[in-house]
Amino acid sequence: MKVTGTDQRPATPRAVARERTLGRIVELGNEQLAECGAAGLSVREIARGLGMVSSAIYRYVSCREELLTLLIVDAYGDLADTVDAALDEVGRDPRTRFLALARAMARWAIAHPERWTLLYGTPVPDYDAPAESTNFDGTRVMAAVLAIAADAAGAEGPGGAVDSGAGRPAVPVTPEVRALLEKHLAEFAVEAGPVVALRAVTAWSSLVGVISAHVFGQLGADAVAVGEQILGSQVEMLADLVIAA
Repeated sequence: MKVTGTDQRPATPRAVARERTLGRIVELGNEQLAECGAAGLSVREIARGLGMVSSAIYRYVSCREELLTLLIVDAYGDLADTVDAALDEVGRDPRTRFLALARAMARWAIAHPERWTLLYGTPVPDYDAPAESTNFDGTRVMAAVLAIAADAAGAEGPGGAVDSGAGRPAVPVTPEVRALLEKHLAEFAVEAGPVVALRAVTAWSSLVGVISAHVFGQLGADAVAVGEQILGSQVEMLADLVIAA
């Protein structure tokens, strides 16, 4: 039985019923999202799907913006759970783990393009996702990438620049960037230096970009036919960045 609160008391029947209704609202919202995108989301239409009068649903979802937040939290959580499951199936080798993470993200995005679009596509006009609701699940995959990079690096030296490789000049890390990276490392409880963190952030943001290019067909019609092959090669290159010594 599900429990609520710090005293671990069983949830009341009313609370269980509310949670069940909210779950159904999310299901119907995701169905709408797949059919007509974020612009077509309608709280009133969900009320019809639940067999409620339109006024009754506002006890659960007060407005369209709240519905969007529920769907975003659900999508972030589902994506992160998919990544966690993939990581549970592989060992501790950092490169293997990053490849498993990246492939799980790509599979999820291809299977749920409308939900991927909600998370990483064009922002919904006049809507700002509340950080207090979305940050936890929204940063779980990023935290996993940071942990993988930290495992790969072991102990990082005191240098203040990122080696670009191939004889190119190192990329400087300014004090402001270093402070920001150290702040987020502390938030995620990951023990690593800011140079490793910068590699991880670059790899993660690049991964979102290459998956989006694949999902949205941004590389053109010719690339679509070999899209998964291109994506696979890009992911291998990003793995090199994450595990760079």
